[in-house]
Amino acid sequence: MAYHTCCGFPEPQEGSVFYEGDFSYACFAFAPKTEGHSIVAWRAHAKDLNDLSEEEYHHLMGVVRRVRIALGRVYPGALVYMDYWNEAGHVHFHLIPRHEGSEKMGPDLLVQPSGRLVDLSKIPLLVTSLG
Repeated sequence: MAYHTCCGFPEPQEGSVFYEGDFSYACFAFAPKTEGHSIVAWRAHAKDLNDLSEEEYHHLMGVVRRVRIALGRVYPGALVYMDYWNEAGHVHFHLIPRHEGSEKMGPDLLVQPSGRLVDLSKIPLLVTSLG
């Protein structure tokens, strides 16, 4: 199944997807701000949340909530930030764990340089946590 059928929004990195539904998917970010930085993306082309029907919006937010809870289980003690940025022209959310002991908080965490996705070892734990 294709991850999305539209625009130039990047495909997930191989092996990084931990949730696949008919309307959305979740994966680790390819340029993470922290360990566990994840993306929940809508499959069909929608430039903005306002382009989704009310039913679609509630479905997407349900997936975002489930992924956020799963990240909290897999990264105990982390505060999971949720951000919606639509500069990419495709509906997607960023879920970014701020781990205990992190010196960066709030906007400072979000503007720090991105890393590279290298560790996919938490994928099975996320799949299990999503039930």
